[in-house]
Amino acid sequence: MQQAIEPTEISLDAYTMCSFLPDLNSARALPLALIGYRQSEDPWFVWLVPKGGVDPAGLTVDPYYAKVLRDPQAYFKKKLAKYVGETGSVKRGIEMLIDCHQNHLAFTALTELREQPFRHPLQVELVGAF
Repeated sequence: MQQAIEPTEISLDAYTMCSFLPDLNSARALPLALIGYRQSEDPWFVWLVPKGGVDPAGLTVDPYYAKVLRDPQAYFKKKLAKYVGETGSVKRGIEMLIDCHQNHLAFTALTELREQPFRHPLQVELVGAF
């Protein structure tokens, strides 16, 4: 018998979703993480890939992005910590992350929820494993 999973509820003031684009001209993407924040708190990460990362074979031959895919948690935590440190603000750090990384790492615009979580619905195409 399987144990019931107790869901964790997260309430964010704003969020962005980051996906990996294997081909810059492709409409298909591999969702990696949801990154958000609440006022006066550290950033929140909701990982959409396994803790051990993703095998880059078949997705990229670029060593930089292969390293990102193998350990996205370390990559995003390090980059965001750098930008938050530079700006002194979690919100501005996330905005800087979005602004500086738009090639194979595609981000949605930072969506501010203002207690209206579905005002800006996110359209995604879910694809099977490669």
